[in-house]
Formats: sequence, C-alpha cells, structure tokens
Amino acid sequence: MFRLQLFLLLTLTNTTLLNATNYNEDIIKIYSKMLPRFIIMSNQKAKIHDNIEICLLHDSIDKRAAELLSDNINNNYPNGLLNHSIKLIQSDYNHFKSCKNVQLMFMFNSDDKHIKDAILFSQENTLLTMAYDVFLLEKGVDISLFIGRKVTPYLNMQSIADKKILLDNILLRVSKIYVKSDK
Repeated sequence: MFRLQLFLLLTLTNTTLLNATNYNEDIIKIYSKMLPRFIIMSNQKAKIHDNIEICLLHDSIDKRAAELLSDNINNNYPNGLLNHSIKLIQSDYNHFKSCKNVQLMFMFNSDDKHIKDAILFSQENTLLTMAYDVFLLEKGVDISLFIGRKVTPYLNMQSIADKKILLDNILLRVSKIYVKSDK
C-alpha cells in the first residue's frame, strides 16, 4: 500500500512539474487576447498582407509558456481578426531572425544579451515589441501590461517614437506612459 501511495505521489508531482511554467496562466490568457489587438491599434496594421504575424521569443526553459500563449491566441481567435488569419512563430532567442516579417515580437524573459539583440533587431526591422515582464521596458521593449484591478498597457514612447511606430489615440488614452529612470 505504501509503495502505491508513493508511486502515485511521485507520478502526480512529476506531471505537475512537467506542465508548470514560470508564468501565471491567467496573465498569459490576458496577453493572448491583447497581442493581436496591439497590431491593429498601430501603424503595424499596414504591414499585414494576408496574416497578422506574431513572433513569440523565448528561452528553452520557457518553451511551455510560449506554447501555452500560442494555444490561447489560437483559441481566442480561431477565425483570425478583421478578416486576417493569425500566424504565430515560436522561436528561441538564438533564432530571432526568423521573426523578420512579423508585425509584433512578444518577448519572454531572457538574459540581457538576448534581450538587447532582439531589441536591436526590432529597431532595424521596425517591429513592435511587447514583453510579459514590465521591467523589460527599461531595456527598450515598447509595450507591457500592468495587471491589477484592471489591465493597463504601459508604453515606452521613446522606443516607439525611435521606430516611427504610430499608435491609435484610443490606445494612448487608456495607457500609462513609461518614463525611463535617470539612474
């Protein structure tokens, strides 16, 4: 009997650990609803040919979180958005150049070099960037969300202006403007 209980406990623990991520699933669901809409609320919509294209950049440890985000986007938008299918590209940071033709790069946490390289790539290719972690605004990401009693987009207007990306007025009205600290 003890062996059976131990076996069941170990099986449940391993299953839970295999499906666990470092990210809150409810917050990932919120991002999955918002990502395509940020493209539509910017001049990135002019870059849409057939598909709304979003790249999900992650490290190998966050692959499960990227898959969860991808699944949620597909579930939220089974027919696409505004007559455009949604194409998702999952890429690790070592292959971020596969994101060249997207309208938005969503960035999971990574080391400083990967973040810096991806930000530079987004600047060179005029790509809107968004991150799960609001602290990546400091590194040059364009948008993140603050999720409290309500969901508030935070916009890094310096990085957005440097890329000459324009945002709809409604997005500007509901957002908070991130100002880089002078540390």
